[in-house]
Amino acid sequence: MNIDPVKALEGKVERLRKDLKTLETRLDHAQTDAAHEQLSQTNQLKDTTRKLTRTNDRVTELAESVHRLERLLVALNRKVRAGETRRADFESWPEIETDAIARIFQGQEAYARRTFTPQEAKDTRKAIAEYDRKAHEAIEAAESLTHLPANAESLWRKHYKQWHAISARQRPEAPDDDTHARDTAAKSAGNEAIKRTRQQIRARIEDAVANDLLFPAWFENAMGPAAPPGRADDWLYTATDVVLYRLLHDITSPADALGPAPVEDGHRKTLHNRLTGECAEYRRS
Repeated sequence: MNIDPVKALEGKVERLRKDLKTLETRLDHAQTDAAHEQLSQTNQLKDTTRKLTRTNDRVTELAESVHRLERLLVALNRKVRAGETRRADFESWPEIETDAIARIFQGQEAYARRTFTPQEAKDTRKAIAEYDRKAHEAIEAAESLTHLPANAESLWRKHYKQWHAISARQRPEAPDDDTHARDTAAKSAGNEAIKRTRQQIRARIEDAVANDLLFPAWFENAMGPAAPPGRADDWLYTATDVVLYRLLHDITSPADALGPAPVEDGHRKTLHNRLTGECAEYRRS
């Protein structure tokens, strides 16, 4: 049979065109289905995110409710116990002498002062001797300024520069061996006083715990109603320092254990910050 090759080729091209059309249609359908699937997943993700947000809000609300309930229970417990339980006294300390408090403060002041090591003292004395030598030369240079001839401009500038260089400097502070010795003694006496005072305070706190006495409101507000499980010794250490801080700095607030945060940097501010952080940790435990 005689077949026209051109017509046969045209038939193949037509079939390929139909197949391509079919493939394009299937691809369009696949893309449409994928777009619908992606939109569905996006909507599901948004819905899940909204549910998680609502759940987180609910958890936060429940946590706040539990916290309020805990505070109400603590307050109720205090009222119930107040009528039948002895109160712990952490305000009056007749056994702690005023001299001990003074020695603690003197020790803190000694620690805050600048101290020299033997090498620093040696270097400082050398710097002072060098300063004094240059100061003497500068004084002589300044005195000579009034005697220089009018045409000695370069010499005048040299002497003026020499004077100005030393006048803009400050003489180093001389190390005081007597002050160093006094500070060493004050530190030692302060450490001993604070050790003995902490022992007295801790003994009274331990007695209050052992006899289940009612703590002052400011104490429970700071430390919580009891020591966290497994951390009794740490809790007692911080509680002792809280009471000592009130005693040293005359804090009398019935609600706030530590009072306002100190503004100036120093030992008191450092201690206040440490105790604030530790107390917050115990309340969360």
